[in-house]
Amino acid sequence: MLTIDRLSVQEKSGRFLLDQVSVEIPVGQIVGLTGHSGSGKTTLLRSIFGMLHGSCIISCGNIFLDDIDLIRLSRKEHRSLCGKKVGFIPQNPMTAFDSRIKIGIQMRETFMKRLKLDKSSALALAREKLSFVNLKEADRVLNAYPSELSGGMLQRIAAAILLGMSPDYILADEPTAALDAENRNLFLDVIGKQMQDKGILFVSHDVAALRRLCQKIYVLEAGKIIEQGSMEQLLSTPKTDWMKQFSKLSQEESKGDWKWEKF
Repeated sequence: MLTIDRLSVQEKSGRFLLDQVSVEIPVGQIVGLTGHSGSGKTTLLRSIFGMLHGSCIISCGNIFLDDIDLIRLSRKEHRSLCGKKVGFIPQNPMTAFDSRIKIGIQMRETFMKRLKLDKSSALALAREKLSFVNLKEADRVLNAYPSELSGGMLQRIAAAILLGMSPDYILADEPTAALDAENRNLFLDVIGKQMQDKGILFVSHDVAALRRLCQKIYVLEAGKIIEQGSMEQLLSTPKTDWMKQFSKLSQEESKGDWKWEKF
C-alpha cells in the first residue's frame, strides 16, 4: 500500500501547502484526488516523488511505499524507484517524451535500461504494449516523433510504457485534461481494464472519470483533506464549494442539461 500519513508541507515562510494530509492507495484500487487549482494536489505528488521545490520542506508526517520510507530516501534513491515501483502519467503527454527522438527508440531504450532487456526483446515488448492500449499501427507509432502524434496517442503510449514496466503504483496527474472526448474514453478504458492490478492515484477535476474509475475519492481544499468517500456519497452530501458545484452539475445532467465532459 502507498500510505500518506498526516503529511504536512510548509514553505520556508511557514505557510502550509499541505496540512496533516492522509491518503491510502492500496494495490488493485483506483483512488481519486480532486480539488481547486492551488489546493495542494501537485505538492502531494511532488512529495511522493521527492521533488519538492527548495523553498518547501516536509515538516511532519510519513510516506510509505509498502515498507519503504520515502521521506528518508535521497533523490537518487527516489529516482531508482521510478518506473519499477511507481510510475507517473503527466497532464501534458508531450512532457513525457524527448521531442528529438522517435517513439520507438525511447520505448526500446527505456525497457533496455530499466528491465535489462536486449534490443530485440525490448522492441517486442513495446509492440505488445502498444496493442494493449489500442494502438494497432505499431510501425507508424514507433517510427514517429512525438510531435507527429496526437495528445491522446501520446497519453496511451505513456500508459503502454508503464504497462511494460509494470510498477505496483501509478500516479496520474490530470491525465484526461488535454484529451478530446474520444481519446479520453480510450484512455480511461486503458486505466480501467489494463491496470486493474495497480494501485492508482488518479488526480483529476474530471468528475465523470472519477465516478467511472475510483472506488474512493479524497477532496483537497487549502492543503487539507476536507471530504472523502465514493462519488455518490460526496455528491449527495457535499461539504465543500468544490463538491457543491459538482453536485449542482450532477442535477443538471440528470435533467439532460449538462454533459460531464464539458466541465
